[in-house]
Amino acid sequence: VMGLLSRIRKRIIGLDPLAYNEILEQIDKMVLGNPSAKAALDIAIHDVVGKVYGVPLCRFLGHGSLNSFETSVTIGIMDKDSSVQKALSLVDRGIRIIKVKIGLNPSEDIYRIKAIRKAVGDDIRIRLDANQGYTVKQAVRVLRSLEPLDIEFCEQPVHWRDLDGMREVRKMTEIPIMADESVHSPADVIEIIKHDAADMVNIKLMKSGGIRNAIKIANICESAGLPCQIGCMSETRIAISAGLHLAIALDIIKFSDLDGYILLSEDFASGVSLRGTCNFISDKPGLGITVNTKILEKYVVARI
Repeated sequence: VMGLLSRIRKRIIGLDPLAYNEILEQIDKMVLGNPSAKAALDIAIHDVVGKVYGVPLCRFLGHGSLNSFETSVTIGIMDKDSSVQKALSLVDRGIRIIKVKIGLNPSEDIYRIKAIRKAVGDDIRIRLDANQGYTVKQAVRVLRSLEPLDIEFCEQPVHWRDLDGMREVRKMTEIPIMADESVHSPADVIEIIKHDAADMVNIKLMKSGGIRNAIKIANICESAGLPCQIGCMSETRIAISAGLHLAIALDIIKFSDLDGYILLSEDFASGVSLRGTCNFISDKPGLGITVNTKILEKYVVARI
């Protein structure tokens, strides 16, 4: 990654940041793959553009009237009792949307989700993420068993390449299916649409290469009537802030799963805060973040 960033740096230093589409197009042509490295540059450039215009990035991209967006908070794969305890602790903290990881053991997954729903009651929204863990037969069995529990959707029940399998699961259950690992690019979304493989799409900046490509994906989804979620991996507030600004800016983004930063032991950036079940941005220009350079220095491995 450092080698790529160093090579790209030589080509873009000194260019007008307001020509950001041309700059990002150059980066795409220079580097094959490496979406996370591209996302880092893409996010930095968009931050600069917002600062040049003196507005928060979400306002530059579309909407300036909101400063928050609901997010789910994730429960990993663990035993039933631990899952229930974790769910109750999240509810006690004001979290109203819980995402539960499933996909290792169909019978245990059914047992866990039923126990969680019973413990938290009917007012808490529950989403599922199988991370490609099931066969088509297993996915259908699990999701059908959970239909009475008012599950919002299930992310990526089967392998990312198995779009026909995704379509079959989608047709065999009432729980909406969200494509995640199947979507890295605008071209991937077109394939999802052709195969009728999903009801929704999860967009992650780190897998799509940043805000520019994420917007392209979202625009295709909007044309096809597919609601979107902005998701994340384990990320600092810098990346989370970028995803949050995009979620606020685009009408087609109906959901967010931007909880990755709360897993970090410490973060070198501030500017995003979780209050209740919503992430809030600051009103500063660009991403609106502040970097603590003392903490950052502990993690620097190289400079370009």
